[in-house]
Amino acid sequence: MAVIGIGYNALVLHSGEICRSLIGAFVGAIIMFAIKATIQRPVDLLAMQTHDGLIKQLLRFFSIRRRYFLLIANVLLDFVLCYVAMDLISRFLTLDQIVGNATGIALLIMFVSTCLGAYVEYDSLSIDPAQH
Repeated sequence: MAVIGIGYNALVLHSGEICRSLIGAFVGAIIMFAIKATIQRPVDLLAMQTHDGLIKQLLRFFSIRRRYFLLIANVLLDFVLCYVAMDLISRFLTLDQIVGNATGIALLIMFVSTCLGAYVEYDSLSIDPAQH
């Protein structure tokens, strides 16, 4: 969400207008939906392997293969979270910080967390269980 908020605020100088912010949140929700489509298989595998009911239901909520009601609720949640992220970024960071360091720091955090997640969960997320 921070990357969407930073990207929006770096590209749009008129974030004070509600119409532009709603369009930015809508585009952010579509981006989040596309991201969820690409990580669908690992999320389903994690949901099947966990034994904690709360975590299992949380993972199943973010699955886009479920009922349409949950799919719409998921997109609406992403819309609200994108709007909040864009608003918070614009309130707490200056334009120089957004364009300068914030994007690089957010991408670095995403890269490191992806590397750590891939290292730790490679075996458990394998599609072929015989690879162990």
